[in-house]
Amino acid sequence: MESEWHAIDLGELGEFRNGINFSRDEKGGDGDTALRLINVKDLYTDTPFINLLSLDKITLRTNKNLDRYKVKSGDIFFARSSVKRDGVGVVSMAKHADEGALHCGFVIRFRLVRDDVDRVFLSYLLRSPDYRARITNLSGGAAITNISQDSLRGLSVRLPPTRQQERVAAILSAYDDLIENNLRRIKILEEMAQNLYREWFVKFRFPGQSQVRMVDSPLGEIPEGWEVNALGDLVSTQYGYTESAQDKPIGPRYLRGKDINKTTYIDWDSVPYCPIKDGQRPKYKLYKGDILIIRMADPGKVGIVEKEVEAVFASYLVRLSRKTDRIGAYYLFHLLIGERYQDYITGASTGTTRKSASAGVLTGIDVLVPPESLLKDFESKVQTIRQLLNNLIERNNNLRQTRDLLLPKLISGELDVSTLPIDTGQEAA
Repeated sequence: MESEWHAIDLGELGEFRNGINFSRDEKGGDGDTALRLINVKDLYTDTPFINLLSLDKITLRTNKNLDRYKVKSGDIFFARSSVKRDGVGVVSMAKHADEGALHCGFVIRFRLVRDDVDRVFLSYLLRSPDYRARITNLSGGAAITNISQDSLRGLSVRLPPTRQQERVAAILSAYDDLIENNLRRIKILEEMAQNLYREWFVKFRFPGQSQVRMVDSPLGEIPEGWEVNALGDLVSTQYGYTESAQDKPIGPRYLRGKDINKTTYIDWDSVPYCPIKDGQRPKYKLYKGDILIIRMADPGKVGIVEKEVEAVFASYLVRLSRKTDRIGAYYLFHLLIGERYQDYITGASTGTTRKSASAGVLTGIDVLVPPESLLKDFESKVQTIRQLLNNLIERNNNLRQTRDLLLPKLISGELDVSTLPIDTGQEAA
């Protein structure tokens, strides 16, 4: 009957394959022979789809048997190994085929061989809380947690009729499509603000620049009236608080390096919490306009606090507090994420296996201070851009929350969509 659900093992639905192994010296490359590589980190996506354009590359010495690893549309990938137990078996799917992409040995590929299972539905099902718990319970290991093909083959999944799978997939995909569209808009807004900084303060194409002559300075030719100051004279520094992050809200948010090293914004919904004594909390409390820089492991990556939030910052971060209103928060932030400062940090950081930079090193560079009127104009324009950006972040958080509430109800059949008139793109003409 059309309304019947049925249980079946994953091993009966498709085929599993471990990924390709390679040596350390085969990592990287940009030539015609370079291939993109799906690694474990690429599976930790907010939506169930892998971004095939952001993958790391490898250049293999031989192309023998590569066809067996090439990505096809609808391929589902499991994290085979993870340092953290709750990371093993995480699932993500390739939306499109990609002849130039492979999966690595720490990833297991699952390829459906049946036409009565919707690939997107299955991806959502395997990412749902119930199935995440089941997959985690199939894993083993001490220092590194692993899961095997055999364990995954025996995983029983409960499936509704195909048409209902398609409807559920269409509902959940609609949320993720909106999220991805907003992420693209966020990226554009990030680039708009960065381009404005480069135009005005790097290329010196600012309003009224034709009436300003260039003069010599320690940084080369700069517009007349602009100053060169040591960054350390403009800001004070403070190291962060040492504690362990917690998922439960047992205290304020606990901002870490990993919360600021991938984007130019902070998604506070994803920042964990930490315990802290009342007497210490004021010392490490974050305020709107604070700038944070990573000092260890990934030195020089920068974050900015753009709203009032109950949060403190971790010890691997250094807070920069402006001593003067001569420079605005957004000007300082874009100066720090700019190419000149990032090149300086790369050269100044110490350590071989783990780079680091002290507060003195982080602020040991001369910077430009433009006239107050120009800085105010820049702050105003960028504040408008960043407000739009942060509105989109908030919108995405709301979309994620709604999707995650619907996910287990739709996957389990608690919400019946079998009779809803939903366009799945699969309906008969």
